[in-house]
Amino acid sequence: MVDYYSALMRAVTAPDAGDVQWRRGMYDRARQLLAARLRERRPPARQAEITAELSALDAAIARIEAEMSWADQGGEIADVGAAKPEREPIAKPLQLRGSTWLVLAVVVAALGAGALVFWPHKAQTPAPPATKSEIPSAAPKPASVAKVATGKDGDLAAGIDGGSSDPDQAYVFRRQSTFYRTLQPVGTVIIDKLQHFLYLIQPNNVAVRYGIGLGSQCTELAGLRHVASKTEWPPWQPPPGVIERNPAPMPGGPGNPLGARLLQLDDNSSRINGTNAPKTIGTTVLFGCVRLTNDDVVDLFNRVKSGTSVLVN
Repeated sequence: MVDYYSALMRAVTAPDAGDVQWRRGMYDRARQLLAARLRERRPPARQAEITAELSALDAAIARIEAEMSWADQGGEIADVGAAKPEREPIAKPLQLRGSTWLVLAVVVAALGAGALVFWPHKAQTPAPPATKSEIPSAAPKPASVAKVATGKDGDLAAGIDGGSSDPDQAYVFRRQSTFYRTLQPVGTVIIDKLQHFLYLIQPNNVAVRYGIGLGSQCTELAGLRHVASKTEWPPWQPPPGVIERNPAPMPGGPGNPLGARLLQLDDNSSRINGTNAPKTIGTTVLFGCVRLTNDDVVDLFNRVKSGTSVLVN
């Protein structure tokens, strides 16, 4: 069986593990990774299997929160999704077979990486979000309108403005500086499709990390690209799959699916852009390529130049 307790114990030995927000973000990401890998398995795991594995992970989290020294110093997370056990062994998850072990091994490896790449270190203060003059505000949309315009993947229809950022965004997907060791030169952009992160390499083993959403147009994207051009408030041309719903092109502005900024890559088909649906950050969606929140894409746009190397893992 997968020993979530041991894997998590390896992860919480990182220097910042005493920080409540840091641990909460790590635990949330662990749940997301585990559920996603189980659903991506072929055949997909049944809901009962997913629930059992998540329960086992939550039990391990509760045990760690009860045992670690920082819990006695007021750093304990109050609600981790499971009641705190005493010192007896945690409940075993369901007996799974086949490719599920590979799925779970990926999650355990991520947890056991010492939290240096997969999980956020306490961030140096990054550049501030875009100002109001850079991201025009839009009138709030009625809840009924937003609900009707939301696709199954959480995407919003063209013309619906979900805002320049998501106030409820998970901590791990918020823009922040983090430890990142690489041989790539300073200024390189690295896209980690699996983890839904984009890194902008800085000096001294540091990178600015952004959460991204990944569209199906770029799920197979890999290798080295370069920024060919930069556009502020780009116009949007509906792709074939959405022409029936949104037949007309849309000029740049709030509600435009390409968001506030666009970095076109030199393969003429891939791009990094903003979005009108910030809640899709950290997910894979049906349309588009690599998206950031409008606040984040403005920040990235201001930091990179045409010709910047973009390495896609």
